[in-house]
Amino acid sequence: MIETLFVERWPWWAGGLAVGLFVLVFVLGSGHLLGVSTGYADACSAVSDPKVRKSWRLPFIGGIVLGGLLSVLLAGSYHPTALMGLLDAELAPPLWAKTLIFTGGGMLIGYGARLAGGCTSGHAIVGVAQIARSSIIATIGFMIAGMAVTNIMFRLIAG
Repeated sequence: MIETLFVERWPWWAGGLAVGLFVLVFVLGSGHLLGVSTGYADACSAVSDPKVRKSWRLPFIGGIVLGGLLSVLLAGSYHPTALMGLLDAELAPPLWAKTLIFTGGGMLIGYGARLAGGCTSGHAIVGVAQIARSSIIATIGFMIAGMAVTNIMFRLIAG
């Protein structure tokens, strides 16, 4: 059972069903809507704002990290690496350059999530399920931008 749940890769439909059921159970049980970027913003502001330290989102964000760590440990495959697939195969940037690239990308993603009023998971999973027009528009924008940037990057990197 542990092997099936935590080690083997789930089919796409089972993962989607599990996420959808979790969102439904969470909303019905707590009355809160899920979203990771707001939790990250809470974690960042908890240092200076004592009220935020009581946010339900902090244990949620911690659970994401601990859940990932637990699944890796149960799978017995924890092998940290700085390798990045096609990026390394084509460009082989040094670690400092990858750190700058991914830090800059993370900052842009964070800015975009705040600008869009939530992250991709919040809009695409929770907002679309609520049939929120703003989330549907944001999700369409995320998908179009993601496909465009992916195609541009593959053309630039792979030639």
